[in-house]
Amino acid sequence: MAGKINNAFELSQQSWNALLQNKQLIMFPVISMIGMIIVTVLFIIPEAFLVWPIIRATDTNSDASLIQWVVALVVLFIYYLAAYFVVIFSNTALVGATMKIIRGEPATVSDGIAIARTRLGKILVYALISATVGVLAKVITSSGRRSKNFLVMLFTAIIGGLIQGAWELAVFFAIPIIVAEDVNILDSLKRSLALFKQTWGESVLGSVAVGGISCLAYLAVILITGAIMLAGMLLELLPLTILGFILLIFGFVLVSVLNGAVNGIFQASLYNYAVTGNAGPFIDTNMAREAFSA
Repeated sequence: MAGKINNAFELSQQSWNALLQNKQLIMFPVISMIGMIIVTVLFIIPEAFLVWPIIRATDTNSDASLIQWVVALVVLFIYYLAAYFVVIFSNTALVGATMKIIRGEPATVSDGIAIARTRLGKILVYALISATVGVLAKVITSSGRRSKNFLVMLFTAIIGGLIQGAWELAVFFAIPIIVAEDVNILDSLKRSLALFKQTWGESVLGSVAVGGISCLAYLAVILITGAIMLAGMLLELLPLTILGFILLIFGFVLVSVLNGAVNGIFQASLYNYAVTGNAGPFIDTNMAREAFSA
């Protein structure tokens, strides 16, 4: 187990180094983040108008109408669908560009977007399934929050989290398969699950390692910007306090973007080993081989 953990952190570090060598890949998570902001802004107002009466009805122990519940659920599903489509499209473009680089071909942002555009149908179906799972997990979790019983709230929160978490693990290799293989989306998901079962150790631990490094980066951002804001408050310098807050937001966004790019590189490299026996230039092939060993 200790060896798998060491491998996971090493593979994570190699993926970070790969990003530093191919900085154009950072643009794909940036595109995803911009798209998510746009989608959220477009949906937050109508969803607020639909959900607020339900929340008020719950607080006052009155019943919201069935129509209100249905319409709010439909709008929530459409939001999830749009959000998943944006994220999956951007990740497909990222993995597509990464896999071109792995094959020794030049890859630009336009190349990645072109790859994703040729797979719009699969991306839409994948987004539909992901949105369904996401809404199901959300509904289960939300149903517990309306209960007065703490155990019910805890149970539904755990079940909702398990559903969402299990889905994300099962589709770990889905996007590389969508990019590289000529199969329908259901076969892509089945194949992703099969590959995940082969390499669940490094898949999970590698993602955790990437996330762990990101957590350290988040902590560094909090400490540095917190010190700036504290200094601004102690010295009664409002511009310094505002600067610290702006740097905090910028730092969080930057770490999130980098984390998304590194995850894409890690997934594409591990998948490439699974189908070719060669992990490519980004991660060590011997470590990838150990990931698929019994």
